[in-house]
Amino acid sequence: RAADRETMERSFKAEVARLRLRAGQTFTGEGILAVTKALLQSGVSYVGGYQGAPVSHLMDVLADARELLDELGVHFEACANEAGAAAMLGASINYPLRGAATWKSVVGTNVASDALSNLSSAGVVGGALIVIGEDYGEGASIIQERSHSFAQKSQIWLLDPRPNLPSIVRMVEKGFELSEASNTPVMLELRIRACHVTGSFETKDNVRAKFSRLNPITKPVFNLERIPLPPHNYTQEKLKIDVRLPEALKFIQREKLNEFFDGDLRQVGIVLQGGMYNTTIRALQQFGLADPYGESRIPLYVLNVTYPLVHEEITRFCSGKRAVLVVEEGQPAHLEEAINSILRRADINDPHVVGKDVLPVAGEYTGEVVLNGVAAFLGLTLPDGVDIKAVDAVREGVAQAKKHATELLGAPVPTRPPGFCIGCPERPVFTALKLIERELGGIHISSDIGCHTFSTLEPFNLGNTVLGYGLSLAAASALGPNFGKRIITVMGDGGFWHQGLVTGITNAIFRNDDGVLVIMENGYTSATGTQNIPSSPDLSAKEGSGIGIESTLRGLGVKWLERVPNYQVSDVADALRRAMTTEEQGLKIIIADGECMLERTRRERPIKAQQLAAGERVVRTRFGIDDDVCTGDRACIRLSGCPSLTIKDSPDPLRTEPVTTINNGCVG
Repeated sequence: RAADRETMERSFKAEVARLRLRAGQTFTGEGILAVTKALLQSGVSYVGGYQGAPVSHLMDVLADARELLDELGVHFEACANEAGAAAMLGASINYPLRGAATWKSVVGTNVASDALSNLSSAGVVGGALIVIGEDYGEGASIIQERSHSFAQKSQIWLLDPRPNLPSIVRMVEKGFELSEASNTPVMLELRIRACHVTGSFETKDNVRAKFSRLNPITKPVFNLERIPLPPHNYTQEKLKIDVRLPEALKFIQREKLNEFFDGDLRQVGIVLQGGMYNTTIRALQQFGLADPYGESRIPLYVLNVTYPLVHEEITRFCSGKRAVLVVEEGQPAHLEEAINSILRRADINDPHVVGKDVLPVAGEYTGEVVLNGVAAFLGLTLPDGVDIKAVDAVREGVAQAKKHATELLGAPVPTRPPGFCIGCPERPVFTALKLIERELGGIHISSDIGCHTFSTLEPFNLGNTVLGYGLSLAAASALGPNFGKRIITVMGDGGFWHQGLVTGITNAIFRNDDGVLVIMENGYTSATGTQNIPSSPDLSAKEGSGIGIESTLRGLGVKWLERVPNYQVSDVADALRRAMTTEEQGLKIIIADGECMLERTRRERPIKAQQLAAGERVVRTRFGIDDDVCTGDRACIRLSGCPSLTIKDSPDPLRTEPVTTINNGCVG
């Protein structure tokens, strides 16, 4: 099966080949892949991270590019969690090693926060770059917060490049230089659309780091001033403000990291995050205030560095203007409040700073949102040379188009919440859990991050709390002693290795907690793209040494442990019933064993295709429903929710109710 893995997973051969492009060639692809090439052009010594949308591709491609990384001497590590990835950057505290870490923010930053705070306090000698997948807005799958707050709190400089490949690549390269010039770690924030924007840029040669696996450091460096203990931790705080911040501001101005775009309508201006440039310029184009090449009639100040802000640049841009619009996605309004403060402290009272009063306080700044916000700003400020009637006409045209689309549809589009894949091995476990809940009465279920979080949605609605990746058992620790029956906790094998083993299971065994834990062992961190974990099946030597979940639990002292096959609903239900009703005290663990169906089908599909091509007989298992037997009560759909289950008109003319049927998506 290890030999088959290359055929069953998505191939990144094309992306890896692009990483070898030389100086003067053209790279074409997605934003996050351009970041990968930029890291190699910057001479990194090491890269680590934890996968998660929208930056998973960076990790996946580097994992497939081990041959190239070996040639350059780059150490790559898929870390156990984001805290481990952030701690890797400790290599840059004392040594001139350029390193990068990546993860999904803001949840990943939360996990990494301890290491990040200490890293920022100690400071770095080698450039330390953190590539943050800013998963914010309508397409996000996580809690809605901003990385800006953390960067500001810990004095980590935050880059937010314009969403085009040359700008993104330049900010990666300059990010390392900024980090080294100011001895401070730097965050590079990329929103979902920036990660997936396509384009091209002229490449440079990949750079071998001065120190790496090919030329290791031979002498250790000890510097007590970089240890976060009194009195040096107080000195570190002072250095941030008195030395590192001024050096960062000098570098930002000298290298012109922020961009000014002149326009003839100088009574007004727009200050915007770099990541908001494409959306803002599109709104101006629709109003006839920018041409197809991005030349804006309204002056723009684009903040490719959103923290720290350069006071001199802000005062220079805003002076003499009647009003300035701040396009800042999300809340709190850090930029708007800071700009107001900077202008007042400089005794500049001319521009009226407009932001969240015409744009939403929270939520993604989509094209329509920014269009309406810019229109409201123009209507409020009435700059000379702008036809407000034409602006209103465009705005009204968008509203009418939406209204017309609604009329054509005739009814709201049905909601399509995310759900389990067809044949997912986790679905029958929740079917069994739903049956047990009916039998034993209401059960509090502490849920977790991962594919199994979909159990909280229809048709199961199982899972009362979700507190973080691998934290489901810890989240039940206070409720268990105060609840009338045993609590059931659900955790995936990805969450188990991420932090569930330490934060939940070890403590529960230590405290003799009397709860029930169901571990979904599907073999991979499936929710982030089916990356390997220590317990993945049939790992090759280059992938790592396998570690069994069951043997790990036995080693910790777990006594009540059962392994059940996911697809046998009755077996799962029996195990849950025993765990909930036994008089035996202590943590009871059920390992629900079933390989991720996506990985299974990816592995089997090419094998079956080869067999068919060779003229061999191939049997494909499918399920069906007897139209005459179907009662039409939809119990099968309510209990499993499998997407391959649907309805059709009954072939019996005497039956008016439709019958349930199974479509071609069924994987047997």
